[in-house]
Amino acid sequence: MKRKIALSISLIVLVVVFMVSGCVKTIDITGSTPTDWSLQAVDGQARVIIGFSGLPDKALIKAFGGEVYAEFGFIKALSAKIPVEAIDGLLRNPHVVYVEPNIQLHALEEQYLWGMDRIFGDESFVFPTWGTSTGDGVKVAILDTGIDGNHPDLDGKIVGGNDFTGTGSYIDDNGHGTHVSGTVAAIYSNNIGVYGVAPSASLYAVKFLDSAGSGYLDWIIAGIEWAVANEIDVINMSLGTTSDMQSLEDACNAAYEAGILIVAAAGNSGNKPGNRDTVEYPGGYASVIAVAASDSNDARASFSSTGPDVELIAPGVSIFSSIPGGGYAYYSGTSMASPHVAGVAALVLSADTSLTNVEVRSILQQTAENLGLKQEHQGYGLVRADLAVQAASGTIPPDPNPEPGTITVSSISYSLSRNAKHMYVSVQLDPVVPGASVSIEVYLNSGSSPYFAGTITTDTSGLAKFTVVNAPSGTYSTVVTDVTAAGYTWDMKFPENTFEKK
Repeated sequence: MKRKIALSISLIVLVVVFMVSGCVKTIDITGSTPTDWSLQAVDGQARVIIGFSGLPDKALIKAFGGEVYAEFGFIKALSAKIPVEAIDGLLRNPHVVYVEPNIQLHALEEQYLWGMDRIFGDESFVFPTWGTSTGDGVKVAILDTGIDGNHPDLDGKIVGGNDFTGTGSYIDDNGHGTHVSGTVAAIYSNNIGVYGVAPSASLYAVKFLDSAGSGYLDWIIAGIEWAVANEIDVINMSLGTTSDMQSLEDACNAAYEAGILIVAAAGNSGNKPGNRDTVEYPGGYASVIAVAASDSNDARASFSSTGPDVELIAPGVSIFSSIPGGGYAYYSGTSMASPHVAGVAALVLSADTSLTNVEVRSILQQTAENLGLKQEHQGYGLVRADLAVQAASGTIPPDPNPEPGTITVSSISYSLSRNAKHMYVSVQLDPVVPGASVSIEVYLNSGSSPYFAGTITTDTSGLAKFTVVNAPSGTYSTVVTDVTAAGYTWDMKFPENTFEKK
């Protein structure tokens, strides 16, 4: 991982790390062990900074066979090249306070970003996954407060956009949208600031939140409509409301049906135990991926909303990213978690451009890492960029020695979305087998034909979670029709089950 070069200063010793002929050397200056000048001399000449008690004496330097490079008007020092054997003589001169190596300093490299490091698994920056995909060719719309396209880490990243707030510009006048954008696609090769999950993705600034971070419902609907008209691939909405609005759900559904993958913040309305259903909208809609927030210890952030609509979890505490004016700041919230997922979605789409939004969503679910949290806290688990791209590009090697054995369905459970419109059917396998194929039929009121049928694969916790959209009231029962898992044979058993939806 890239690290900043640090200069450590104490009252006694200044230790400077510098490069000489490809080797790293440590020079102790002022009051420490004498410097071995031969280590950094070229043809017997050392480049130095010489400090004086009074005005710098150029004649003295020349008398010792040196050549003056520069004088400084605001400090009593000058730079010079001088024979190594003359340095001891200079140091004995009562007017010379110090002689120190003229070291090379370097621009600060990108900050270490714990959230990025976490979602790329065991990889280190620069992430090997980027050798397969950096998000090139994928259009990501940031529906937010706008984006500061003049930020050095977002220079050239903003391909287009629109303003729906009436300001006439999609430039960010709040800061939130620029921070989110940096997490999605900040440049990684400029050796400054931060880097995004999908640094080659194209960003579109769809501004419908004003300088105060607020916007009307018709603004956001118009923004979603603009994204559909402009054939956006991924929408990120780091926002939320507790109001379930049919028009907003209709807009999200229309965008999803048009092929757009929609990612949104789950909300910051959670409590410490996480025992309430608090997912906000649009994250609470079935067409939207609701993203909860985790901290650097893989725990759910105490503010992160919880409930059955949580689909994935991603880093959302102390996230360092870009802000308007060329600066950077740490923000926390599910608003910061959502763009991690949007960025991974861009990587997946770029790795295989033939994938539909539904298929990308399934890959994100299947490759998520189970953090051992409640399903209502993490959904399928922590989004994993490395595993998702491997799955999309077909680079996951098959297990040459699958563990033989028998697999069974240990439980079938039901839950509802927060607005009670949609029903979730969760099928748990035992033992836990990620990537197993599970097929079910769901019957309503003991009907002779299934009301719903579907096949999906299990996540990393061995769970297959089906969504029955707009499920009517009635009594439901589920039949498992098939389970296929490499190295296992299904015992054809599943528990009896019923669920009453009022």
